[in-house]
Amino acid sequence: MEKISRIEDIKIIPDIIGEAGLEKDVSVVPGVIDNILSNEDLKIENPFSIHYVVEREKDSEKIRAEVDMKGEIETFCSRCLGPMKYMVVLDLRTDYLPASPEMSEHLEEERISSETGYYRKSIHLGEYIVSELVLSLPMRYICSPDCKGLCPHCGVNLNTESCTCEKAADPRLQKLSALKEKIRR
Repeated sequence: MEKISRIEDIKIIPDIIGEAGLEKDVSVVPGVIDNILSNEDLKIENPFSIHYVVEREKDSEKIRAEVDMKGEIETFCSRCLGPMKYMVVLDLRTDYLPASPEMSEHLEEERISSETGYYRKSIHLGEYIVSELVLSLPMRYICSPDCKGLCPHCGVNLNTESCTCEKAADPRLQKLSALKEKIRR
């Protein structure tokens, strides 16, 4: 498995794709992913693995790329602030078509959808992988779907401890609470 120091350097030259296609496994060193994410709350301890297969469609200029990326991000839960690991598992499929002359130099920006990209002399597969990686990450990281978070009053982690704070009644429901007390008497 080849180790790479820049995902953006994954480029495919369409002319060298034979009938059998191309298949490759690469390992991305942790610092590379750290630089892409550029977020001090996200730590990468182990290399990410990328497996890609590129094939030319028979009797066509269309090229199909399939990319599988796996890795682990260490961060903190947005609800309880506890440490957690987020598994990145990307299964990407895209087709590449020859670019028309009026398209800009930055063909990845010309992409209308994740399903179709464009190429001239080479396919910039790494740029596609980087953009899909960034787009796939959540806005907030949650350690589990049933995470209870922190008590807004005392700050105790409700997943591990019970809160002893007295819960204030909702002021909108005070009239109902008073009615309930009258009925009990």
